[in-house]
Amino acid sequence: VRHGQAHGYQFESLGANVVVSLVKRYLADYRVLLREDAACRDALTDILNTFVRAGWPEALDLTYRLEEIFR
Repeated sequence: VRHGQAHGYQFESLGANVVVSLVKRYLADYRVLLREDAACRDALTDILNTFVRAGWPEALDLTYRLEEIFR
């Protein structure tokens, strides 16, 4: 995702859908890891924010739900 930004990957709808799906899966399967490891949480947030800055509402909605990992 980081390398793809130079070529506009963040503006591709398929890319946004894949990333949002992956983040949802990580939230479901690796909640403990994301809660305890700040580096993993920061990397995930950085990737998701790439699509938030591009204006994808699905990414923005998911960003607001990231606090769920602490429940």
